[in-house]
Amino acid sequence: MLVVPFEKILPEHAPLVGGKALSLAVLAQAGTVVPDGLAVTTEAYHQYVTATGIANQIRRELSRRPIDQMRWEEMWDTSLRIRNAFMKAPLPFQVRRSLLSAVRKRFEGRSVAVRSSAPGEDASGQSFAGLHESYLNLREAEAILRHIRLVWASLWSDAALLYRKE
Repeated sequence: MLVVPFEKILPEHAPLVGGKALSLAVLAQAGTVVPDGLAVTTEAYHQYVTATGIANQIRRELSRRPIDQMRWEEMWDTSLRIRNAFMKAPLPFQVRRSLLSAVRKRFEGRSVAVRSSAPGEDASGQSFAGLHESYLNLREAEAILRHIRLVWASLWSDAALLYRKE
């Protein structure tokens, strides 16, 4: 399952869609007015980083030195290399096709926001509020897909790495 519309998200989908998407889905299903939405699942992310080799690159980058021993400059360099990999690697055909179909069907011609909702992003022991990128007023399906990759890349920003260290 690569994409789940808000009206089909169930509590057991939390590991696939993250807390933010689950909370919005619960509100929408209860009748609260929230913007229409889709959750791009962790499965889509995993397929992307695996098929493109980014997962291996992340492991390589983070194995150079334990994160708790990195200076800020090392984190910045590591982050830059990881985020550049996200910018260079296109979505695998199957992931692209699924996301493109869902986005076009749901949002054709409408402005949307692309935001993070990673599992563990906002948990009792940590909150990544404001650390991951959000993009607003995107209209074209291709732009939405490009910005999904940008949000995924922001999971590896120097600020996010520093927060994990602290």
